Amino acid sequence: MMKKIFLICLVLAAAEMSAISELEKLFLKEAVTPEAKKTTKEYFAKRAQDYKDLAVKYEGLSKQPQGGKAASAEGTQKKYKKLSEDSLKEAEKYQAEADKL
Repeated sequence: MMKKIFLICLVLAAAEMSAISELEKLFLKEAVTPEAKKTTKEYFAKRAQDYKDLAVKYEGLSKQPQGGKAASAEGTQKKYKKLSEDSLKEAEKYQAEADKL
């Protein structure tokens, strides 16, 4: 059982999916034993942290001078700011699922 959970964890981590996928929902549903719940919680907490780290990276990129024309640079800043906000939303979703376990 633990090997299956670990394998699923590796597959999901490698997939770098946005939003909670059907496979991850199944992973949550099947986590009924204390050990499975612990592993699932760790996975979702890790995904949340990954998204938080990504948000920080995008936030930093949004503040860096991009060069080029002002309109283009402003568009790039907005793009990175939006990516940062989206990453934080994803982090919140994953953390909420981790907190439920």
